[in-house]
Amino acid sequence: MRRIPISIICSVAMLVAQMPPGFAQNAVSTPAQPAAFGPAQDVTPPAIVDAFKAFPKGGDQLSKRIEDIIVADPKLAPDLAKYVQTAPDLNKDQKQAALRGLAAALNRLGINAAELPVYTKEGVPPVAPVYGEVPPFLPIAAALAALAGICVVACVGEGNAAVIIPVSP
Repeated sequence: MRRIPISIICSVAMLVAQMPPGFAQNAVSTPAQPAAFGPAQDVTPPAIVDAFKAFPKGGDQLSKRIEDIIVADPKLAPDLAKYVQTAPDLNKDQKQAALRGLAAALNRLGINAAELPVYTKEGVPPVAPVYGEVPPFLPIAAALAALAGICVVACVGEGNAAVIIPVSP
């Protein structure tokens, strides 16, 4: 019965000592994002679709049009790539013209593929965890837990002391 408080204090002290410094908060916290109330829209911008409809045989005119669209709004580049990969009605010439136009637009914007990391089939290499300083409360909490354990042992030890009765000869 008297060993229970000692075991509880020791287990709490061991848990506190093993807790990493960034347990409750991550060093790089993600910003809050609004909740989505409906399904995500997967719609290709009309400018891209109109460019492909205007030039059904592809060619340099389609490349120039796509280049101008991407330079005007660089955020449309992922939509263009997705549309070229998934649209069933595009022919080979249109796809090649789209890729040439995208490459020309990226060159005009100054984006070079050599500046970006190349990932292999293994995926992105793991990032080592970043631990900051040890929080100031952690050593204090560990010391207080140790002192509480010593106090419990000392207090319990006094109650178990054997009574020495002097024996007279």
